[in-house]
Amino acid sequence: MPTPITETTVSFTYNIADRLFASTSADGRTGSASYEGPDRVWVFVDETTGKFSQIQPVLTSMEDGADVPVPINHRRVEVVAADDPVIMAIIQEGLVTYDDTSTTVENMPDGSTTEFETVATLGQTYNKDELIHNGTSWVLPAFKEPPLDWDDVINGRNGALISSDGKISPDMPDSVKQPWIDYRQALRDLPATYGYGTADEIEAWKVNLPTEPGA
Repeated sequence: MPTPITETTVSFTYNIADRLFASTSADGRTGSASYEGPDRVWVFVDETTGKFSQIQPVLTSMEDGADVPVPINHRRVEVVAADDPVIMAIIQEGLVTYDDTSTTVENMPDGSTTEFETVATLGQTYNKDELIHNGTSWVLPAFKEPPLDWDDVINGRNGALISSDGKISPDMPDSVKQPWIDYRQALRDLPATYGYGTADEIEAWKVNLPTEPGA
């Protein structure tokens, strides 16, 4: 017979990078949040690497998590919210409430703006697939890398240029043609506009591609 779930609420703090998607923490920044959900769950980790595995969903006492057969080449680990609130929150981020949900709006050099969380969430800080259990305790991974790099931006820019080929024809009225000319020029200028390769380079994940005319 499944055991009823015992619910718990745990407040905690967690380390974050000096800025969103940075790799350093010299400033000692932290975020704070609370987890509200099952007081314990069972998960599986790869037997060789110790990495958190999603071969099975997170199991609660209601799902007989302590007794479900262990998949081949895996081992079971019990996560207790009171003991490892940050680990529990990373694994079950949907049950986390953040204390600071403010956002920062940053002006970009092309006149657009980029909005992002002032305090990074756990999902923006750690990749849960990189969590490791060393047989005794959990080891947090390095800070999460940016979702985009400049190669991605350039590829996206190039794709936009290719997809807009043929949008301009000599017999178009200027009112229709000029926006496409301006759009394609903005795409070509994008690396320079955002300082790509210079000391003033904007981080790739903040870059906004120009908006296609009529979009």
